[in-house]
Amino acid sequence: MTLPTLYLEGLMQRSVLGSAELNAYKLGLIEALLKDTLRRVGAIDDGDELQATLRTAIEVARWEPPGPPRHRPERHEGR
Repeated sequence: MTLPTLYLEGLMQRSVLGSAELNAYKLGLIEALLKDTLRRVGAIDDGDELQATLRTAIEVARWEPPGPPRHRPERHEGR
């Protein structure tokens, strides 16, 4: 499952500001997802929709910003 583009953009923007900002954004997003799910739980006919929302909340919690590109260590011949 991939996160919606809007969520990814927000996560990327917050990650630039530091881990505290990113974590606060994640918590707010997860809270909004769960509150919306609880509000709609009686109207949700399909358990798949409920599971999809909960999976999205979990994916938000697990999201980590992409790290710096990995460089191969240089090999120094003759040393």
